[in-house]
Amino acid sequence: MKRSYLSVLFILSLALTQFCWAQPGSISGSVVDDNGPVPYVSVFIKSANKGMITDEKGLFAFHDMPDGTYELTFSGVGYETQVLTIQVPGNSLKVHLMISQQQLSEVTVEGKSDTRLVMESPIKSAVINAQVFARTPSTMIELMNRSAGVRVRQTGGLGSNAGIIVNGFQDRAIRYFKDGVPMDYLGAGYNFSLVPVNQLERMEVYKGVLPVTLGADALGGGINMVSRKVVGNAIEASYEIASFNTHRANLNVQRADTAHHFFAGVEGFVNYSDNDYYVTPELIQERVKLFHNRFKHYYGEVYGGVANTRWADELRIGVAGYWIDRQNQYGARMTQPFGQYASKQYSVIPTLRYKKTLFDGRLTLDQFLEANTITTSQVDTAHGSYDWYGDYHPSSSYIGEASLRGSLSEIDFSYLTSRTYASFELTPTQKLEINFVYAANKRVGKDPLGLTFVGSGRDILSVPAYYDKSVSSAGLESRFLDSKITNNLIVKYFGFTINATDGDWQGAEQERATMESRWGVADALKYSISTRSFVRASAEFATRLPEQDELFGDGNLHVSNFALLPETSFNVNAGIYTSTKNEKLTVEMNAFYRKTHDLILNVPYNFLFNQNQNISNVRGIGFEMDANYTVLPWLKANGNFTYQDFRLFDTGNDLKEDSRLQNTPYFFSNLGLRASTNHFLTGKDRIEGYWFFSFVREYYLSSIPKDFEPDSFLGLWGHAKVDAPNIVPDQSVHTAGFTYFPFDLHFSVGMQVKNIFDARVYDNFRIQNPGRSFHLKLTYNL
Repeated sequence: MKRSYLSVLFILSLALTQFCWAQPGSISGSVVDDNGPVPYVSVFIKSANKGMITDEKGLFAFHDMPDGTYELTFSGVGYETQVLTIQVPGNSLKVHLMISQQQLSEVTVEGKSDTRLVMESPIKSAVINAQVFARTPSTMIELMNRSAGVRVRQTGGLGSNAGIIVNGFQDRAIRYFKDGVPMDYLGAGYNFSLVPVNQLERMEVYKGVLPVTLGADALGGGINMVSRKVVGNAIEASYEIASFNTHRANLNVQRADTAHHFFAGVEGFVNYSDNDYYVTPELIQERVKLFHNRFKHYYGEVYGGVANTRWADELRIGVAGYWIDRQNQYGARMTQPFGQYASKQYSVIPTLRYKKTLFDGRLTLDQFLEANTITTSQVDTAHGSYDWYGDYHPSSSYIGEASLRGSLSEIDFSYLTSRTYASFELTPTQKLEINFVYAANKRVGKDPLGLTFVGSGRDILSVPAYYDKSVSSAGLESRFLDSKITNNLIVKYFGFTINATDGDWQGAEQERATMESRWGVADALKYSISTRSFVRASAEFATRLPEQDELFGDGNLHVSNFALLPETSFNVNAGIYTSTKNEKLTVEMNAFYRKTHDLILNVPYNFLFNQNQNISNVRGIGFEMDANYTVLPWLKANGNFTYQDFRLFDTGNDLKEDSRLQNTPYFFSNLGLRASTNHFLTGKDRIEGYWFFSFVREYYLSSIPKDFEPDSFLGLWGHAKVDAPNIVPDQSVHTAGFTYFPFDLHFSVGMQVKNIFDARVYDNFRIQNPGRSFHLKLTYNL
């Protein structure tokens, strides 16, 4: 399957290249005045009936122009109109405009950014504008937690595992993307918990239906991390220092030629923290300091390519790499501390991306390719144990801390990922989209202390395991009634194959080959009531395929399960958005319904091992509301809340029937204030201040009978009638800070205090997160 797919892709690429080379020429250039580049100037070619405006750098470009003579008209508010006659093919233009001596009436130009278009699409999403907080010491986790319907759970401090809940779905039911491409090939090296806010333009959180551009088998939504777009030459650097010996640095450098046909750059970031904050473990109920929790992470990418040429809008070639060194203080629960157990992960990742628009922009092509190997290793050979005070207790009866037999494992995960996207404008009101994502994975490794097959004595990890997955999507976008109604109809096909040798905890050796496929369908509808209000609704039959490690196990404590079935779910979303004139007040309300079968959970297999099984059916409803209000020109307020009531059904257990979904918050809310003013201390400075409050209602680590829940309305106050260890208590967290620009917007100083009142903050499986911390961030860009 892999070989034939690559052969076809290669042939298509050659044909596409030849086709594109045969396309007509282009007209491009820049517009300037006596002071430099002039943005937002209208450029019109009457004979071709084409027009556009210059970008922030005063640049413009028309592609697919046949050879010949053209008359270009340049006009802008406050400038004399200029008409030029040019020849194609020809050189890049540099147009100099003269300032008009006539007094012009005010002209208002209205448009919508990419962020705004995503927010107002028929498919429900929460769009987090990262650039608003790029100068603050905030993390993407904090920004996401301030959004309605979204909750991130982290198992500790910087670098710890982070999972997300979106409208009741969590963990692997949510898929992750980087610029529209599934992120599995990036491993732990690039994710929303580690990427600096500076690196991103925005974060798109899709709730339920995924657009065709994001081809994946998500069950309940997806997270698309959109990289920051840099035009021309730019340098940006930031450095943050914080409590617990935390250091975070970020660097972006890009260089482009004057015609913007060639570009090259480098970007990278570093995360380091001792994570030596204080916790109160349940077993000792004393406040102790974590002592084996250091995290190091380095990520970098070098890239280059061509843009705005006859044969490519963009061809980008990059080589990225990362390295992670992690000390593990505890496991899935904060019960037993570790003092020597450590793990590492690294990879080098070459990538290629090609984009081209044809036929006057009606056809868009986008191809992504990558191949890499992620190497992971772990060392668990303490020959003893540690207590929470950091004292070592040697033992001759076992080798490791995390497992009795210990580990010296090294595993290679090989990835080949291809994503092919195309869209074609059938009519002015209809667009067809197609997306095909193919991923081939291989796992092979070794562990001299790990499990072996009983018959052959072979290391279980040394036997290669293969997993291939493909997701095909097709969608039709239609607009009716002068675009008042927009409808997206989407059909998806999912398939995977596995070939591996099964090794369970008894050491049985058996060849396994499995093939599975499923269909999915979704529809999203939006109706614009007015220019400031709209309603939208969507429904979907969704499928999530089991992941490689869920099927294969890890050759250690996680045993395989080749009988694992895909998860399926029926999802419905409906909501309304409205705003006042000039958006002084905006309000959005949404409701959602989920019914999920064969939910995949990691559960105990026996006294030592665990396994992924299809074990739960879940259904429920939820409601969320988000509001933003401009109190004064310099003061803005926002708030939101989310209530979700998801319960188990058809469990076969009277105590669990109709109980809440375990380890899942069911009510959380946020409040925030942001203020800003110019000329704070001098005539050139600026200061921006903010305060945020977050509340999470108590929830339960494991399912409890419904009769044991609080008697209050929706369980919003009071306490459950169960033992305290099974309850994650109410949590209230305050964060405040400011960003100061002493000279201009190029340099800033950001200061922030998180968890001001040092409240105990608990997360996934009641793991305690850091308390109060202080942060200082310096940022410079040019």
